[in-house]
Order: sequence, then C-alpha cells, then structure tokens
Amino acid sequence: MRAATLLVFAGAVACGGSPKPTTEPGAGSGSGGAVDPGVVAQTLVGWGRQQAPGGKVDVFLEVADHTGASKSYPVGSATAPCEVVATTTPDGVTALRCVTAGVGTEFRAVYRGDIIVLKRAVDPSDEPDEVEFLFREVLRVDVPVGSKVGAATP
Repeated sequence: MRAATLLVFAGAVACGGSPKPTTEPGAGSGSGGAVDPGVVAQTLVGWGRQQAPGGKVDVFLEVADHTGASKSYPVGSATAPCEVVATTTPDGVTALRCVTAGVGTEFRAVYRGDIIVLKRAVDPSDEPDEVEFLFREVLRVDVPVGSKVGAATP
C-alpha cells in the first residue's frame, strides 16, 4: 500500500512540473475552435420517391449537408415511372421527370443562394421555347453561405 501511494505521489510531481507556455489564439496550426476560411461546406441534393396509391409516387428532395446530416422535403406527387435527368440550365443541380405517354411532371432543383425546387406539368403540346416559363417554385431550402451544392450520386 505504501509503495502504491509513493508511485502515485511521484507521478503527480513528475507531471506537475513547470507551467506550459501559452500561445495567442489562431497563431498555431492546432485544432482550435476557429473555422478555416479555406473550408467550403458541401451540400448534396437528390430525389426520394415513395410509391403512393393509384400508380402515383410521392416525391421528396433529399438534402445532405457537410456534417452528414440529411433531411427530406416533400415536393409533390407525380405519375410513375420517374427518372433522374440532366438539367438544362446553368444553375441547375438535378432534375426528375415523371412522364407516361408524354404527360406528367418535371421537378428541378436549382441553386441560387438557396436550393429552390421548381415543378411543371409536362405535356406533348409544350412549346420548347416556353418550357422554362412553365416552372413554379414549390420549395426553398436554406444552405450555408458559400456552400458547394451538387447532385448526390445514386
């Protein structure tokens, strides 16, 4: 017992030594609380679909942030089948078309400081020059300022 007490006391004295030098905040390369301005938050966007009655699907926007947290936002329903398609606009992130026999719904996610989901009815009589004017906003999702927003890969 006396030997164990002596070892504990010797260890405390050895570790207690002189005080450690201090540095100014942000002056070193340690892992302090300051955020590195070179780090960019990344947000990934994709589509979720859940079968609904009557041959329909409920459509969700799935958003995953730089921390790994994800959230689903309902954006509407459409007629199955649905497929992810390339976007045709510079600010487009991802698009989903749910079309049968030329009729259905198209969803588009764009990044304009926020992620904005647009929706339009698809019809064979749509004029190609007027398609962009048929979209209506259905959802807006805030993302951190300066985020890099991209499409999630399946």
